[in-house]
Amino acid sequence: MRLIVPRRGGWRAWGAVRADFERALADPANPAIATAEIASELRRGADYVRVTLALTILATDVADALAIGWDAFRSAARDDLAGWEVTAATAEVQPEQPLIRAGCHAARTGVRCCLGDKFM
Repeated sequence: MRLIVPRRGGWRAWGAVRADFERALADPANPAIATAEIASELRRGADYVRVTLALTILATDVADALAIGWDAFRSAARDDLAGWEVTAATAEVQPEQPLIRAGCHAARTGVRCCLGDKFM
């Protein structure tokens, strides 16, 4: 899942809270979050920074993944939610590709399966 949220106050304001946000994002409360990180930061002018988060979420459907990802963002933002333009946030959720190996338990349970050195 990719979550894109503009940050108010520009690069300096973002720089002041970035480390705390990143630490909180890296330590999610929900065990369904396999990975969470800041994927990119785009600066446009003095007062605009667009922050893109990349999250891998183990969920049974897209709506659950979206809710879990949004909760992770809100938890990482903590008391600084006003510093974000949440009404301009966008999300992109892509389900995993179905497994093609018939004998894999993950194909029946929705859990990731490791085939060699690739996770599927």
